Amino acid sequence: MNPQPAPAPAPRPAPAAARPSKPGRFGTPWAVAAVFIVGILVAGVPFGILVVTWGNTVAGAPGRVGTALTQMAADAMRPKFFLREIVVSNIEDLKRQQKLVVLEPVVSADVTREEGDSSWGMYWGTNVARVAVKDAHTQYVIDLSGMQTSDYLYDDSAKTLRVIVPKPRLDMDMISIDPAKIQTLDLSGGWARWDKRDTRDRAIAELKPTIIVQASKPFIKEQANEAGIAAMQSILSPLAQALKPQGVKVEVHYQGE
Repeated sequence: MNPQPAPAPAPRPAPAAARPSKPGRFGTPWAVAAVFIVGILVAGVPFGILVVTWGNTVAGAPGRVGTALTQMAADAMRPKFFLREIVVSNIEDLKRQQKLVVLEPVVSADVTREEGDSSWGMYWGTNVARVAVKDAHTQYVIDLSGMQTSDYLYDDSAKTLRVIVPKPRLDMDMISIDPAKIQTLDLSGGWARWDKRDTRDRAIAELKPTIIVQASKPFIKEQANEAGIAAMQSILSPLAQALKPQGVKVEVHYQGE
């Protein structure tokens, strides 16, 4: 009897191909870390908004998480950089202006000076000089030479940019007196005096301080303050127009107010 051949062993099934692992719902740990990094970079934006927006973006297109977050950060930061660039440019323009003339009061002054003299127990009399001037020119200015970025205060909730400037001041270098308009209203000398013209000259010298007093009266200062706001609004008009598309209003305020 011939022996029967042994049956061939059954072929072993091939191991199933390893299934690719699916990414989790929120992507890789790098994406999660990116969320917190962006949250720090855009601290001015409510973090809850970023999380909701990020979750929706991942659910719809997981492969674009990094691009979406980068764009969100750029959009959140862009208004600040845009505003800063405009402010820096505006400061340079204001510094070139240096002194902004806001009001030019025209005032008059009247000075009377009396000078008595005595020596060796003898009274030599009194000189009297009265002089006046009309239409002396003065001006109030706002000093813009020291403007800095710290003088621009932006209120994001009110969409308002406050520009803080110094109050108008009387420009002491621009007190203009026309010598042709100086009048001598009275001039008399003591009975033994021959220097009454010297008394007149000293009276004329007192005209400038008197003009400063006249130009510094409260009602003129109030006029200068009102004119200063209007003048600054005019000079800041290009800035206001540049920010208008962003819905930002520009306001002018004085230091200390």
